[in-house]
Amino acid sequence: MIIDRSKQQKNLLEMLQEKNEYISAPCNGNGICGKCIVRYKSGATEPTKQDREFLSEKQLEQGYRLACQSYPTEEYKVEIPELEETIEVLSQWENQRTEEILKNTAEGTAEKTENALYGICIDIGTTTLAALLVNLETEADCQTAVSVNHQRAYGSDVLSRISASNGGKKWEIQRCIRQDLQKLIRELLQKEKITEQQIQRIVIAGNTTMCHLLRGFSCETLGVAPFLPVDLSWMEGSAADFLGMKELDTKVVILPGISAFVGADIMAGIAKMNMHRSEGYHLLLDIGTNGEMVLGNCRHMYVTSTSAGPAFEGGNISCGMAGIPGVISHVFMEETGKAGFQVIGEADGENKKKQQAIGICGTGMIDLVYELRKHQMIDEHGTYSDLYFDTGYELAGKVKFTQNDIREIQMAKAAIRAGVDILVKKAGIAFDEVDDCYLAGGFGTKIDITKAAGIGLIPKELEVKTIPVGNTVLAGTKEVLLGRISKDELEKIQTMADVINLAEENDFEEMYLSYMDF
Repeated sequence: MIIDRSKQQKNLLEMLQEKNEYISAPCNGNGICGKCIVRYKSGATEPTKQDREFLSEKQLEQGYRLACQSYPTEEYKVEIPELEETIEVLSQWENQRTEEILKNTAEGTAEKTENALYGICIDIGTTTLAALLVNLETEADCQTAVSVNHQRAYGSDVLSRISASNGGKKWEIQRCIRQDLQKLIRELLQKEKITEQQIQRIVIAGNTTMCHLLRGFSCETLGVAPFLPVDLSWMEGSAADFLGMKELDTKVVILPGISAFVGADIMAGIAKMNMHRSEGYHLLLDIGTNGEMVLGNCRHMYVTSTSAGPAFEGGNISCGMAGIPGVISHVFMEETGKAGFQVIGEADGENKKKQQAIGICGTGMIDLVYELRKHQMIDEHGTYSDLYFDTGYELAGKVKFTQNDIREIQMAKAAIRAGVDILVKKAGIAFDEVDDCYLAGGFGTKIDITKAAGIGLIPKELEVKTIPVGNTVLAGTKEVLLGRISKDELEKIQTMADVINLAEENDFEEMYLSYMDF
């Protein structure tokens, strides 16, 4: 795109955001992630210290710069990479090993009837978005649509987006998510070849921050103690009010949340897994930047969230990336210490070209740390041997895993594991009394459970009880869409949930520090 001569002292990232041009900026423009890379076709600014830290001399000569560090003063032409548009997004839920738990009361068929009525389920994730079109008569899943959440331009985690919203960008961020959701809905209609008039209901779930940003609520009290949301209730309105779609005469429901950092997405997961109807204890984990978790049964539930940081989603990792083609998703190691790996989008067959590795995502990091420890290339404290301490471990080409990267993974897994232990302690039970551990989301579906338990992310006692359950947000919203889960049931879950503030737990810090080790 071409941008005219700048009259304001703004960096390129801010200027692109104002023009609704998406560019990934996980650190919200602080110059520490190196992700907001653009290429100047003309009028390139002088390279900064941060540019030289993240980009090679050849890249700098070719006009590549970090948008957040570039302050244009004359007319220029810039190219915006669209690599993350191909990010993997999970739009299905798993039923292997869990047929009885996940059994639908009425399995739909894929048959399409003329003038059929439909509903849409929407999962607003911090990183990704997913939408599901459901035939309300047959109860069949008809079409799915997925996308990157372009709010990533305002930071990779909820705290960055809260800060951006409070810094005067609330309406920009709302416009951004509305545009994303409008695009997904139109994609579903186009795929199924139906009209807006055939959509009867839309059910939405996301974490509390995502729901606040969608509704245009103030985040002033959401990001500071005592972390007070504006509204956690069941919200019901029109598509015009909630999504800015006047052409869609449809009722929209946003599911209720539980706390500032345990939102409607976890509520949907609880509902789908029938935790609120179960006699036995079940643990639901959504491992991400904001590690949300719930332990409970039909009588009581304990919920919490832990600030794991963006490491598992590629943030603060030198070669870390989200799940896009070319990223290493699984790692195995031979006795010689030579690593092999699997790359997302890698072609099979003798006549097909292998995908070149360009980075590593969360599942690959867990595998790699497990293998490094197993082969004694790092010690129990996560410290590299002398051979790799300064340079890191090279996986492929420029894809390396540094000492600092290991520390980031240690902090993320320690926070999540300590949170799990606190919930079990609060419930007054032992790990062997937990019937199942559900791993929600795309990350949980692709994770190697044995290796996750091997580095201490998942308790060893729960390794054989851990079940990847896929996108429980879409599955849970579908239960509400079809009337299998009522508003009253969700509100009951709200009242029976005991929210645990980990910062107030005396032994959390001790647990956290102990789980830094492997």
